[in-house]
Amino acid sequence: MNKTAWGFLVLFLLSSPQLYAQTVWLDELDLSAMEIGWGNPNSRKSVEDHTLSVAGRKFDRGVGTHAVSTYLLNLDGKGKRFSAWVGVDDEVDTSIASIEFSVLGDGKVLWQSGVMKWRDPPKSVEIDASNIKLLGLLVTDAGDGIGWDHADWCDAKLELADSTRVASLVVKRTIKPYVLTPPDSGRPRINGAKVFGVRLGNPFLYTIAATGKRPMTFEARRLPEGLQLNRSTGRITGTIKRRGEYKAIVTARNSLAKAERELRIVAGDEICLTPPMGWNSWNCWACAVDDQKVRASADAMVSSGLANHGWNY
Repeated sequence: MNKTAWGFLVLFLLSSPQLYAQTVWLDELDLSAMEIGWGNPNSRKSVEDHTLSVAGRKFDRGVGTHAVSTYLLNLDGKGKRFSAWVGVDDEVDTSIASIEFSVLGDGKVLWQSGVMKWRDPPKSVEIDASNIKLLGLLVTDAGDGIGWDHADWCDAKLELADSTRVASLVVKRTIKPYVLTPPDSGRPRINGAKVFGVRLGNPFLYTIAATGKRPMTFEARRLPEGLQLNRSTGRITGTIKRRGEYKAIVTARNSLAKAERELRIVAGDEICLTPPMGWNSWNCWACAVDDQKVRASADAMVSSGLANHGWNY
């Protein structure tokens, strides 16, 4: 066979997608489409940004997530094999964690790990992905809540029978975010709690939360002795030294109209008379919370307008 013929044969072999497999690591894919019960999924790190580690075994590749977690991949029948090692990440350091991993193909369960606990050795996953169109990776909480359920898909990778654009593998949500709240009319509307509790002698801090066109000014009548209002911000501060229940009248006014309602102030032994509506640092950051994150979240509540709807920070 002459050199020209050899050249055509080599070119054919290299360009024929059915004759070689493509390996795609899970940590190379777009993880923004992975649903997660707490935090954010991490490439090559645990959910709390540590080296992936299960029962003392370290892994350089993989994805750290948290129950309940789902991830859907569009193989379109081009898959050959999916493999991984799974387990509870060592960072949880508690026996509370309990997780179950599942791999699904076109709606059918292909593999399940059974319930895995902290310090359980990693389990191997080997799935024949031939002819599967949609491959789903699922992490559940084993029925006892998601507390400390830090899950790792270690050394997770796909072997494809055909050359495929990596971006096309990830199935993303097609529903665009939408807002059902009616448009703001611009007229003042007072929101937030109608009752506020404070202990005697403790600092009092309450903001009249109001939506509507700015600028806006505020008024307050029948405030108990020791409290004062900032008319520009609507913030009521000071201290109350006399036990009792006080019924103040608060007003928000702009160029279009004014809104008015009663605010009941209870000074005594009870506080938190209504459920807080705001940001819980534990739900978002757990032990990774710090001063900068709390301040940034408070600033976001103000800049986004949530504070005007009654969110506290």
